[in-house]
Amino acid sequence: MSNHNHNHNHSSTFPIVLTIAGFDPSCGAGIAADLKALAANNCYGVAAVTALTIQSTSGVKEVHVMPAAQLRAQLETLAEDLQIAAVKIGMLGNQANASTVAGFLDAGGFQRVVLDTVIQPTVGGPDLLDPSGVKFLRDELMKRATVVTPNISEAAVLSGIEIKDQAGMEAAARKLVERGARAVVVKGGHMEKPVDVFFDGSEVMALGGDRIKTEHTHGSGCTFASAISAQLALGRGLPEAVMLAKAYVTKAIEHGFAIGKGPGPLDHFYRSHQEPPPRGVHEVPQHGMHPAAEPATR
Repeated sequence: MSNHNHNHNHSSTFPIVLTIAGFDPSCGAGIAADLKALAANNCYGVAAVTALTIQSTSGVKEVHVMPAAQLRAQLETLAEDLQIAAVKIGMLGNQANASTVAGFLDAGGFQRVVLDTVIQPTVGGPDLLDPSGVKFLRDELMKRATVVTPNISEAAVLSGIEIKDQAGMEAAARKLVERGARAVVVKGGHMEKPVDVFFDGSEVMALGGDRIKTEHTHGSGCTFASAISAQLALGRGLPEAVMLAKAYVTKAIEHGFAIGKGPGPLDHFYRSHQEPPPRGVHEVPQHGMHPAAEPATR
């Protein structure tokens, strides 16, 4: 142990969050999105890489999965050195990596774990988790997480329930909790009317949102899960963390970057990129802290 003091006030106000995910060279999704979202939400992000993807805004072309021993070494080296406040899990690549992460979670006893169930890329391309990995995620990894954040197609795969509407989303969320998840957010961003359904075993909460007229949603799932992990690391309770994360992602999508030939990335730092209002104009700050959170009707 070195005797000089590392804990200046500055560092202690920024909890450390570990993201375990794939790398996207276009930096809209995966680890790059996670680190940007964590920084924007007052956390310090560290990352263990599960795979190198060959991708752009137009989609995933190839996936090169990290050997499990190298992933384990990354995780153990970080955990030996740092006090990790929360863990965010994204793309895993295969079952070997998924079980490495399960072992790491068991050994570390982390209190806040967000599992983003990355199975297939939104735009199409190779699977991001092999079939035995999907089974392991469903049967083993899900129950180790504080909250699981599947999109509609992932929730359908993991629950075995076909989802056509909000009632289907609720049924899938209940099924996943039955299967061992402690809490679930089914993301309905690609539905006609975007609603996310939150269920923690007691009450179903529907988080309404406005359909944002933009294509720039590359990495929105990664960003949402990372923002939840940041809010949990900062000490917020789960329902509040989910609502704050949704408000953040909605704004980041709204300010997205029009780059590339496919869906562009989000502006994770929209708060610091906002134009100053013209002189003499005093705008009331829009915090976006209160998305519609009415309990869903049974």
